[in-house]
Amino acid sequence: MTNLHYDDTVLTIDGESVTLEYEITQVMEADGVVLAVLYPPEGEQHDGRNVVAFDTDGNQLWRSELPEDDERHLFGNVYRENGDIIGWSWNSNEYKIDLETGELENLGYAGK
Repeated sequence: MTNLHYDDTVLTIDGESVTLEYEITQVMEADGVVLAVLYPPEGEQHDGRNVVAFDTDGNQLWRSELPEDDERHLFGNVYRENGDIIGWSWNSNEYKIDLETGELENLGYAGK
Protein backbone atom coordinates (compact mmCIF):
# COMPACT_ATOMS: atom_id res chain seq x y z
CA MET A 1 0.00 0.00 0.00
CA THR A 2 1.33 3.39 -1.02
CA ASN A 3 1.52 6.04 1.69
CA LEU A 4 -0.25 9.16 0.37
CA HIS A 5 -0.60 12.56 1.99
CA TYR A 6 -1.57 15.97 0.66
CA ASP A 7 -1.65 19.45 2.13
CA ASP A 8 -2.63 22.49 0.07
CA THR A 9 -0.47 22.16 -3.10
CA VAL A 10 1.96 19.48 -1.86
CA LEU A 11 1.40 15.81 -2.67
CA THR A 12 3.58 13.28 -0.85
CA ILE A 13 3.88 9.74 -2.24
CA ASP A 14 5.89 7.35 -0.04
CA GLY A 15 7.94 10.25 1.34
CA GLU A 16 8.59 11.93 -2.04
CA SER A 17 6.93 15.35 -2.30
CA VAL A 18 5.67 17.06 -5.44
CA THR A 19 4.42 20.65 -5.44
CA LEU A 20 1.54 21.32 -7.82
CA GLU A 21 0.30 24.67 -9.07
CA TYR A 22 -3.13 24.54 -7.38
CA GLU A 23 -4.74 23.28 -4.19
CA ILE A 24 -5.23 19.51 -4.08
CA THR A 25 -8.78 18.55 -3.06
CA GLN A 26 -8.63 14.77 -3.44
CA VAL A 27 -6.05 12.00 -3.85
CA MET A 28 -6.61 8.34 -4.60
CA GLU A 29 -4.60 5.37 -5.82
CA ALA A 30 -5.83 2.92 -8.42
CA ASP A 31 -3.78 0.09 -9.90
CA GLY A 32 -0.45 1.72 -9.04
CA VAL A 33 -1.47 5.14 -10.35
CA VAL A 34 -1.94 8.06 -7.95
CA LEU A 35 -4.59 10.56 -9.00
CA ALA A 36 -4.72 14.11 -7.65
CA VAL A 37 -7.71 16.40 -8.22
CA LEU A 38 -6.71 20.07 -8.31
CA TYR A 39 -8.89 23.10 -7.68
CA PRO A 40 -7.73 26.25 -9.49
CA PRO A 41 -8.95 29.51 -7.89
CA GLU A 42 -12.02 31.06 -9.49
CA GLY A 43 -11.19 33.73 -12.01
CA GLU A 44 -7.63 32.51 -12.55
CA GLN A 45 -6.66 31.51 -16.10
CA HIS A 46 -5.99 27.75 -16.35
CA ASP A 47 -6.35 24.97 -18.93
CA GLY A 48 -9.01 23.07 -16.93
CA ARG A 49 -7.21 19.73 -16.97
CA ASN A 50 -7.37 19.27 -13.21
CA VAL A 51 -6.84 15.52 -12.71
CA VAL A 52 -3.12 14.69 -12.65
CA ALA A 53 -1.70 11.16 -12.53
CA PHE A 54 1.58 10.06 -10.98
CA ASP A 55 3.39 6.78 -10.61
CA THR A 56 4.28 5.63 -7.10
CA ASP A 57 7.73 7.24 -7.45
CA GLY A 58 6.13 10.69 -7.87
CA ASN A 59 6.71 11.00 -11.63
CA GLN A 60 3.88 12.72 -13.51
CA LEU A 61 2.27 10.41 -16.06
CA TRP A 62 -0.45 12.59 -17.59
CA ARG A 63 -3.14 15.22 -17.11
CA SER A 64 -6.73 14.36 -17.90
CA GLU A 65 -8.40 15.52 -21.03
CA LEU A 66 -10.85 18.39 -20.64
CA PRO A 67 -14.53 17.49 -20.20
CA GLU A 68 -16.55 18.98 -23.09
CA ASP A 69 -13.49 20.94 -24.22
CA ASP A 70 -14.51 23.73 -21.83
CA GLU A 71 -12.28 24.87 -18.96
CA ARG A 72 -15.34 25.77 -16.85
CA HIS A 73 -16.17 22.08 -16.50
CA LEU A 74 -13.51 20.84 -14.13
CA PHE A 75 -13.64 17.53 -12.32
CA GLY A 76 -15.15 17.79 -8.85
CA ASN A 77 -14.14 14.31 -7.72
CA VAL A 78 -13.01 10.87 -8.87
CA TYR A 79 -14.03 7.45 -7.61
CA ARG A 80 -13.78 3.76 -8.43
CA GLU A 81 -16.85 1.95 -9.74
CA ASN A 82 -16.85 -1.64 -11.03
CA GLY A 83 -13.08 -1.51 -11.58
CA ASP A 84 -13.21 1.75 -13.56
CA ILE A 85 -12.12 5.21 -12.51
CA ILE A 86 -14.95 7.68 -12.90
CA GLY A 87 -14.68 11.44 -12.73
CA TRP A 88 -17.66 13.67 -12.02
CA SER A 89 -17.48 17.04 -13.78
CA TRP A 90 -19.18 20.32 -12.93
CA ASN A 91 -21.16 19.88 -16.15
CA SER A 92 -23.00 17.08 -14.24
CA ASN A 93 -21.61 14.38 -16.52
CA GLU A 94 -19.54 11.39 -15.48
CA TYR A 95 -16.46 10.33 -17.44
CA LYS A 96 -14.53 7.08 -17.42
CA ILE A 97 -10.86 8.03 -17.10
CA ASP A 98 -8.27 5.81 -18.81
CA LEU A 99 -5.55 5.19 -16.22
CA GLU A 100 -2.86 4.77 -18.88
CA THR A 101 -3.52 7.93 -20.89
CA GLY A 102 -5.98 10.23 -19.10
CA GLU A 103 -8.37 10.00 -22.06
CA LEU A 104 -12.06 10.39 -21.23
CA GLU A 105 -15.19 8.51 -22.21
CA ASN A 106 -18.36 10.47 -21.55
CA LEU A 107 -20.79 8.26 -19.62
CA GLY A 108 -23.53 10.88 -19.71
CA TYR A 109 -25.50 12.95 -17.27
CA ALA A 110 -25.04 11.97 -13.62
CA GLY A 111 -27.70 14.25 -12.15
CA LYS A 112 -25.71 15.30 -9.12
